[in-house]
Amino acid sequence: MKRTVTYSATFCVIFCVMGVAQAEEFAVDPTAGTDTVYFRSTAKLEFIEGKTNNLTGSLTFEPTNPSAVVSGILQVDLRTLKTGIETRDRHMRENHLHTEKYPFAYFELTGVIGLPATLKPDTVYKATAQGYFYIHGNKRRLSADIQASLKTDPGDVSRLVIRANFAMNLDEYKIDRPKALFLKLAETILVEVIFSARNDLKSSPISLPAWELLR
Repeated sequence: MKRTVTYSATFCVIFCVMGVAQAEEFAVDPTAGTDTVYFRSTAKLEFIEGKTNNLTGSLTFEPTNPSAVVSGILQVDLRTLKTGIETRDRHMRENHLHTEKYPFAYFELTGVIGLPATLKPDTVYKATAQGYFYIHGNKRRLSADIQASLKTDPGDVSRLVIRANFAMNLDEYKIDRPKALFLKLAETILVEVIFSARNDLKSSPISLPAWELLR
């Protein structure tokens, strides 16, 4: 009986180690030149688009079993967000996003729904990413529509290409709309995140803030 228990325990340990070993970290590639975060307001009176290329972070998952546990953190530097008008950018950062106190927004990935059992190279898959979005001192549960593809680069490097879309309500994150733009800025902002990440890069650790989870 003891020998059977020992064998079972050993098998369990080996299986767990193998499972962990299969997971890979894909770090956002700062040299890609395509990593962009867009914040779009589609109010009736005016279309306003802010964007930044300052995106960092990483994702961890198993390419041969993408339906297994997926995790990751993406960080956006809101201080670099630009709309094309300097005065508006300054007011947005100082008076509404309060970037001196809350310089970053984060997306904490906790799972993905809708991916197949195996990702075929150079094939675009549609799925739903689940997690938490952090901005302006608050966080909320969030689901984002994503398009993902896995590519193989020279040197047997694997690269993920991701496009994600979701909507955020300013009031839900306690972000006031500027009075001067109240009728020109939509209450709901459409967010699009485009980036690539590679498994031969190392990411710097990102510490998530202990912000209140809003319901």
